Amino acid sequence: MYGRRNTFNLSLYGLFLIYFKCSSLAGVKSIGHDTTVTNGGNATLLCHLTETEENLTHIVWQKHTRGNPERHTFFIIHRDGKTEHQSYLQDKVKFVGDIKEKNGSIRLLGMSLLDDGIYTCIFNTFPSGQILTNINVTVHVPPVGKVRGSTHVAGHYDVTLSSCVASNARPAAEVLWRLGALNDSLRTETRSTQHSDGTVTVVTDILGAPSKPLNQKKIQCVIKHSTLTKQLELDYVINVHYPPELVVIIPDDPTEAEEYHCLVDCNPTPTSYIWIKVNGSTPHSEGNKLFIPKSSSDLNGVYICTASNEYGRVSGVLYVDNTGSTDICWGLLGLISSCAILGFTVVLFYTVSRAQEK
Repeated sequence: MYGRRNTFNLSLYGLFLIYFKCSSLAGVKSIGHDTTVTNGGNATLLCHLTETEENLTHIVWQKHTRGNPERHTFFIIHRDGKTEHQSYLQDKVKFVGDIKEKNGSIRLLGMSLLDDGIYTCIFNTFPSGQILTNINVTVHVPPVGKVRGSTHVAGHYDVTLSSCVASNARPAAEVLWRLGALNDSLRTETRSTQHSDGTVTVVTDILGAPSKPLNQKKIQCVIKHSTLTKQLELDYVINVHYPPELVVIIPDDPTEAEEYHCLVDCNPTPTSYIWIKVNGSTPHSEGNKLFIPKSSSDLNGVYICTASNEYGRVSGVLYVDNTGSTDICWGLLGLISSCAILGFTVVLFYTVSRAQEK
């Protein structure tokens, strides 16, 4: 198939002779260097014969790799500079040396994990015989990074808030979290999985008790690897669900209010708002908005906004008096925090919260 059938099949006996002749040729050196390449990249295998005046008949390259663990010849360079190779390597092997200079260097294109292994450069000289050198080629694989997490309901027990994953890297990637002010309240755990192809997946978890103060806090995962020109930085925002805890009812205008907004502290946002007028007919409202025309004194009175999400509900109270200046007081859970004299007619005087019964 290649015109030199015997060259492609060296026997174990022949390999023994190669080693014996190499070790017995005092002063002659075959120089090669181990190399590392990133998956998909190109590797240059340097091989140079020095300190000899003997004639070079041809150069043989052999390999045994992850994809083919049996040693076999894949490339030959003849004394006239012509080359022959296995057909499937036609576009993957390039001779970049100089036969006249006894330089048998080659370049391998598009390296993959299957190409990881030992490559042997064999110089055939006359009259001494064969001189070889082994070159270790290591293929590194960059990690695939991602952050995964889920929403948790506020509670007192530690859960996995988020995980940072550096998958299928070779060698294993370094994975860490930047927690900033949350360093004392959260902890990390790291685990790894070794795959059959030599790659490693590393996972670093963030653990802690989900709480309202953690909601919407930003943290960052950092992945470091020898194949990366710069480290990967992946942001993650912690999402904690909790029931409504506070209602603030505010006017759309501080002096001529005709519309009031029921603002609620909770996560997720309320799924329903219910407005009622104490001892009166149902007021005109849309969602968290209550509409009370300034000129309608018959609409004076006490209004209650009740907001609910799947974890509970909370109520806030509004007093409207369009007959003159009125004190407005802002309250939280029944405690009045501050008061001021204003020229409009709204008083918010307490908030009542109740968790949903399970």
